Parts: sequence; C-alpha cells; structure tokens
Amino acid sequence: MNCRETEALLLAERDGVLTTTQHAELARHVAACPACRQLRADLAEAAAALRADVSGVRVPDAGQEWRVLQGKLPATAGSSAKRRRLAPVIWFGAPLAAAAALAFAYFGLRTEPRHAEFVAPLADTARADFVEVADAKASTMVYVDKDSGWLVVWAVDGPS
Repeated sequence: MNCRETEALLLAERDGVLTTTQHAELARHVAACPACRQLRADLAEAAAALRADVSGVRVPDAGQEWRVLQGKLPATAGSSAKRRRLAPVIWFGAPLAAAAALAFAYFGLRTEPRHAEFVAPLADTARADFVEVADAKASTMVYVDKDSGWLVVWAVDGPS
C-alpha cells in the first residue's frame, strides 16, 4: 500500500466505513510511515476541533425569531391588503404583456412565407411526363427551382 491509497483510507476510517481487511492494511502502513502517521494525527486533531466548535454554537428558536421579526414590521393592515391584491397584476402583467407584444410582432407581422424555401406550394409543383433513367427500378424526383425556373430531376438506384 502506498501513501496515496492510505490518504483515502484515512478519510474512510474517519467516517467509520473501513472493512476489517482495510483497517489492518491501514494500521500496518501507518505503523511504518511517519508521514501518514502525522496525517492521521492531524485529521484527528481537526475533527476534534470541529466537534468543539460545533458544540459551542447556539441554534436560535425559529418561532421566537419570527415573532421578533414580525414585531419590527410596520402594522398598516389596510394598505398592506391592497398591495397584496395588486402585486400579482404588477409582477406578472407587465412581462406577459411584453411577451404577447413580441409574439404578435414575430408571428403576426412576418412577411416571408411560413414554408421552408425548398417546399413548393401545390400550385407550383413540377411535373414531368417522361423521365428516362438507366435503371428502370430507380426512384425519381422532379423539382422546379423557383428563382431560376430550372427543372431538376433526381434518380436514385432501385433495390438490387
């Protein structure tokens, strides 16, 4: 066992999750290695200092602290109720109105076609009465380019 493996086992030992075999290997290495022995002592000292610090911390009573905080708040019940009714309208109304305006501007005022450029409307669909291809089993597709007016024919080899 090397020192790097020992560091991981020392942390696992602190958490109490070592197997009997791992505990024996760790004890053998620490007995022979002064650096790992010092690391084990440092970890034990740090854990003890942490336990001492934590035990001295006073956790306040949440209920009592809430009552103190409520006592410090102004007690204007009439205007507070009116503010509570208007708060959702103010907080949600403005962003929703802005989102609706953007949606209208984007979808309502668009002038370009809503179809993909390569999809022709049905009235502009090209048709070819005869296409000659080398393989009679080939699949063909005919397309008319809107900008140039060119007729384009694709043929894909059929199944072999």
